[in-house]
Amino acid sequence: MEYPSVDELVLATVKKILPYGAFCSLDEYPGVEAFIHISEVSPGWIRNIREHIKEGQKVVGKIMLVQPETGQIDLSLKRISEADRKRKQESFKLEKRAQRLLEVAAKKLGKNVEDAKREVIPFLLKEYDGIYPALEALSEDKLETSLPKKWLDALSEVVKEEIKPKRVELRANLQLMSHASDGIERIKQLLKKIAELQGVSIHYVGAPKYYMDVVAGDYKTAEKTLKKIEGVLEEASRKEKIEYSLEKAK
Repeated sequence: MEYPSVDELVLATVKKILPYGAFCSLDEYPGVEAFIHISEVSPGWIRNIREHIKEGQKVVGKIMLVQPETGQIDLSLKRISEADRKRKQESFKLEKRAQRLLEVAAKKLGKNVEDAKREVIPFLLKEYDGIYPALEALSEDKLETSLPKKWLDALSEVVKEEIKPKRVELRANLQLMSHASDGIERIKQLLKKIAELQGVSIHYVGAPKYYMDVVAGDYKTAEKTLKKIEGVLEEASRKEKIEYSLEKAK
């Protein structure tokens, strides 16, 4: 039987509530149960535990203690942030979706779920923390794997139909001015250089105003591109004597 690790965030289902705590099953670990002491349900003093959790409720908790020899697993609900709770819930949903996609690919090959778990998942988890991130990379042709070709082809066909690339868009307002005799040409060359950056498009509003759209797979990458643009503008300010202002649109 597989057990969770201490400090791991898990999704659980409340099964039985007692005056001093609650027993729950761990959704990602079949056959494994954990106990939530009343003091770990919510911050502060609790008069009635049933005012905070209900039987059948899905909860996200943090593993505090694991003793496989006795089967004791202690879980805390109060020791995680709301952001961690939401991330775990979303991650669980995506992993369930990934498993369904594996099942579809397996059927295409005349295989079953157990075949997929044995022949595919170990390859996907070599470079990624979860199955879904690996399939997402595959949908964008970014997955580097030694997965057998028959599985790779079947999965590629499935994920490219079902997983659409994520897109994050940042918009920034830009103003450019130059008092040089060839200032217009200098600005044109600067805009051309910026537009060559991946995911960047520039739109003319009316001299000296422009706006830029930066499109990327995630917010962090979009922010990095915006930083690169700032670097290009700073260099142009020093070398080409171009005045600029750059501000993210709200």
